Amino acid sequence: MKTAGIIVEYNPLHNGHAWQLQKVKETLGKDTAIVVVMSGPFTQRGEPAVLDKWTRARMALACGASLVLELPVPYATASAERFAFGGVQVLAATGITKTLVFGSEHGALPDLMDLASLLADETPAFKTALQGYLETGLSFAAARQLAVAAQLGDNQKAALLKSSNNILGIEYLKAILRLPAKKRLEPITFQRQGQGYLDPSPASHFASATAIRQVIASGRDNPAFLLQHLAHAMPPEALGILLEAVAQHTGLVLHEDLAVPLLALLRTRKPEDLYPYPGMGEGLAQRLHEFARRPEGQDNGENRLSQLVESAMSRRLPRTRVQRALLNLLLNLTASDLEQFDAAGGPAYIRVLGFDKSGRYLLKLMRQKASLPLITRGSDFHEHLNDLNLQRQAQFDLAGTDLWSILAGSSSGADFDRPVVIR
Repeated sequence: MKTAGIIVEYNPLHNGHAWQLQKVKETLGKDTAIVVVMSGPFTQRGEPAVLDKWTRARMALACGASLVLELPVPYATASAERFAFGGVQVLAATGITKTLVFGSEHGALPDLMDLASLLADETPAFKTALQGYLETGLSFAAARQLAVAAQLGDNQKAALLKSSNNILGIEYLKAILRLPAKKRLEPITFQRQGQGYLDPSPASHFASATAIRQVIASGRDNPAFLLQHLAHAMPPEALGILLEAVAQHTGLVLHEDLAVPLLALLRTRKPEDLYPYPGMGEGLAQRLHEFARRPEGQDNGENRLSQLVESAMSRRLPRTRVQRALLNLLLNLTASDLEQFDAAGGPAYIRVLGFDKSGRYLLKLMRQKASLPLITRGSDFHEHLNDLNLQRQAQFDLAGTDLWSILAGSSSGADFDRPVVIR
């Protein structure tokens, strides 16, 4: 049986994702088993997933995945480089996944690999050029693009670093290049279909996840509204699961739902208390602290978190970095925690969220070949009490799921109560 891995968020799963799953089977064979590594309660942009991780695992299995694994919170909520590193490490650790499939705006692997090779092994000349551009006040993304162009002498190829899925794909390739040769995955990229990731229009058949989440925000308690506006944008299987969750009031969480706990935290902390959290440099801690204590300009309605984020943004501090820094604060995830996890090799376990018949067979193989412990529910963590690194990493997954559940109006402890999804 062939296996292919995909690193995803499915927030929520839409037609573009379903197209990719189908394309994998068309390319590698219809009997290919797809292993999905999926973000859990929070995503790479520092936002909560709209649906819980088990519901999104159901969507994945219904649309063609065979096995759904969870990307640990410290990697799921991080920069593109750390997100990609964590996902690739989980796939490699399964011992049974040989191929990594990802989408990109460019769709041509050789050009992306050229960029990955340069960035995976930065030369002194590249580092000097990058630092020079950063000192002019440019954002990291803009400075890196200019430094790459200077090293390659190819502005067109460097411009690939402007597109979000190209950037993430290059980070996947960097992570693959850093694996031991015997563990390296074979990369395949498909050109991304439809809208850009941040395109806000929901009208397209390949509407972006951002556009779909905006529709959900407008009708989070109205299944009829969601059916009317999302029937063209989501596979019927995934849309049905979304509508079921809405009808049963099992919980939808939006970014703005984090406003109250975050503002409460900021009101009780000094700026220096925020420094240990990743992303809080360059004056961000001070700006967040000042806004939280300034009543003027704060809308007490539905946009308090958006206003907080926008008050702190700058050319060097884009929205996603501010949102991730705030989420790190809320989860109490410090820079020293991330350093500890990276020093220990990345993700410390393989968390199983769901599987179908083929996935059950893959799990049987993984019990023989996986290089990390397999976890199917929260109680399994108790079998590894002597592994302090694993226990610390697990704390963030458990706390993240509890936080998401509370925001959704549910009780905590879901990681211990919810069974693996079986299709």
